[in-house]
Amino acid sequence: MLKINIQKKLPTFTLQINVTCPYSVTAIFGPSGSGKTTLLNLISGLDHPDEGEIIFDNTVLYSSTQNINLAPEKRCMGYVFQNDLLFPHLTVHQNLVYGYNLKDPEQRKFEPTTIIDLLELHPLIDRYPRNLSGGEKQRVALGRAILTSPQLLIMDEPLAALDQTLKDRIIPYLRNIRTHLNIPILYVSHSVAEILQLTGQVMVLQNGQILAHGDFFEIAHQTNVLPLLEAHGFENVLPVEVIDETHVKYNTHTLRIPPCDRPAKTQIFIGIRANDIILSHKPPTGLSIRNALPGKVLDIIESEGRQLVYIDTGKRLAAEVTHEAIEELNLQPGDPIICLIKTHSIRVGPNVE
Repeated sequence: MLKINIQKKLPTFTLQINVTCPYSVTAIFGPSGSGKTTLLNLISGLDHPDEGEIIFDNTVLYSSTQNINLAPEKRCMGYVFQNDLLFPHLTVHQNLVYGYNLKDPEQRKFEPTTIIDLLELHPLIDRYPRNLSGGEKQRVALGRAILTSPQLLIMDEPLAALDQTLKDRIIPYLRNIRTHLNIPILYVSHSVAEILQLTGQVMVLQNGQILAHGDFFEIAHQTNVLPLLEAHGFENVLPVEVIDETHVKYNTHTLRIPPCDRPAKTQIFIGIRANDIILSHKPPTGLSIRNALPGKVLDIIESEGRQLVYIDTGKRLAAEVTHEAIEELNLQPGDPIICLIKTHSIRVGPNVE
């Protein structure tokens, strides 16, 4: 468990954080310049608070009152940056075992072969970083961080430089780390869809302050959080089962999706942006839209002239509509409603673990 109660004066604001993170993965979300990276650097020891304390699993990492400030190498944390920062003159295998070789044998929690298998790095181990793709470099950076046997893994937008296809390839590896290695993770990202494929526990930062912390779907509708989500294009993430190349099963419903090369019965995630969902009281007739998903209105939230309608479709779904649409449809919580979704609006994501 990570406990943080610190202050740090920055040029444009004072970072003030008082939070406890008891979850296996806690995501940190917020606009650029909100203090996310500074917070990670303070936790890892790369920077120092002005006052307060940081405690991880009953070990005091920093305390201004007790005059404790452990050096980064004594905090037992792995840090994965947006840029991989691999050693260019070392092979993949040499990069992987660099931190491992610096650990006392009795402190090593994982063997290189285990992590190489987990991250599927066997074909890469003799290559140099210059011969790797962006996604391959990040997998090596992940492996190197894990092989330092960290008690906490810190990830600062590790997928930000990758396109969506590469992100979808990397995310299953992150879920493997979460599930199989039992290492708590702090994960910074601007992508809600990326976050929701790893955890539902989110800390939202703005101007050095925590706006909200907890289950994403409980805090997402708050009026101070919603504009931040909308600014980054809110996307719903749903687990589904592949039926065939162009159809998936969601609960008891069949959805048509863009062509997908996964075998039948594969569990995958799909993404649907909130502003790509059309609401209707009746099933569509005479329309090209192929997906009609029934549900019930849970809540209607207004933010900066736009509306988010939360709908229970078996999972909580958010649809962005205009104020005029709300009035014309006379929507109220509890009303039955149909979500219309164009096939090409659905993003096929990675496999569910």
